[in-house]
Amino acid sequence: MTEQLNVWLENKNHSVEGHIFNCTLTFRNKVIWGPISCHDNTVALRNAIHKADSRFDMSFTKKDHTVEGHTCSISVKSNSEVLLTKLSTHDNIAGLVTAINAVLAVVD
Repeated sequence: MTEQLNVWLENKNHSVEGHIFNCTLTFRNKVIWGPISCHDNTVALRNAIHKADSRFDMSFTKKDHTVEGHTCSISVKSNSEVLLTKLSTHDNIAGLVTAINAVLAVVD
């Protein structure tokens, strides 16, 4: 049985953070979102998503440093266990949440 993955965004106060990666989300090794600029903290997001549902994964490639605004936080839950709480992120990560929800709606 597949764990029930739940990923969601919440608004937060604006902060500015440096991005050093481009990240890409895959499902069963097929790209479903990205690549998009991300902060090094996104590795924690990858770990939580992959722990909740190993069919999902994220890859990271180094890029030139950029400074971008974060206005959201992202959290990940698997069944009743919260795996990641309010990780600072930018609003375009909403595409990742949409991609995960779209895949889960079709395959689960």
